[in-house]
Amino acid sequence: MATPYTDLDAVIAQAEADLKGARKAMRQVAPSVPDTAPAQTALGLAYMTLEQPRDAARAFKRAVDLDPEDTLARYQLGAYQTDVGLLPQGEENLRVAAAAEPENAEYQAALGFNFYKADRQPEAIAAFEIAVAAGSEDDDVFASLGYLYYFGERLDDARQAFGRASELNPERGEVNNNRGYLHILLGDLPAAQTDLTACLLKDEDFQRARYNLALATWLQGDHAAAEELYRSARQHDHGEEELKQHLDDFDEVMAHYPQDNSLKDLKIQLAVTRKAGRR
Repeated sequence: MATPYTDLDAVIAQAEADLKGARKAMRQVAPSVPDTAPAQTALGLAYMTLEQPRDAARAFKRAVDLDPEDTLARYQLGAYQTDVGLLPQGEENLRVAAAAEPENAEYQAALGFNFYKADRQPEAIAAFEIAVAAGSEDDDVFASLGYLYYFGERLDDARQAFGRASELNPERGEVNNNRGYLHILLGDLPAAQTDLTACLLKDEDFQRARYNLALATWLQGDHAAAEELYRSARQHDHGEEELKQHLDDFDEVMAHYPQDNSLKDLKIQLAVTRKAGRR
């Protein structure tokens, strides 16, 4: 005999081949789902499969109302609230879920993303580090930690975090660029070239990596090759907005290379060519 759970399973299975039809079927199934926390949580998960997050959130909210200790519903509702910018409400639900299951890496990570969006950096770092200790293999967790460590001037930790993100998601060129820039700051210029080249192989339109590769080449003393790389980067940088951002990085780079007087000249040269190009 069919039950609301088997009906939900059927809708989920149908969604793989016919999402529109599955949504239509759900309109028939949803009213018969029992008003219990487990059933409402199951309904919410089914709505998630159907890519109907608002309906899913309503079901998870009902599950939490029926059973405040339903940690899965709390997590799903809190994650949704975080995504739509309801950060205090999301934090409340995610704190409950994370406290109930401290070894659940996904719950801890979701709390970290909530703090990240709220610009609460120390709390975000703490939550993400708990997620990592619990075994997280989410590349977004490590990429977020990379940014947070960088903002906190923990450059080697940031480099390692971006490296782990790259291991978990090798197609993510952004983290190669970020790690390449950190290699520059930390003085490992060959490693910087390797990462920045890898970024461009994954995404040839990643203009910041072009500029960073030119800078790494300049710092190794090959100024002619660096100038050619800069010319190529400018040709791909329509409006030269990426060059502006690159120039903004120079003070930080120069602080790590105080003996290299050529950097100041390079910055002036790039700034002048940018200004001339805008006329």
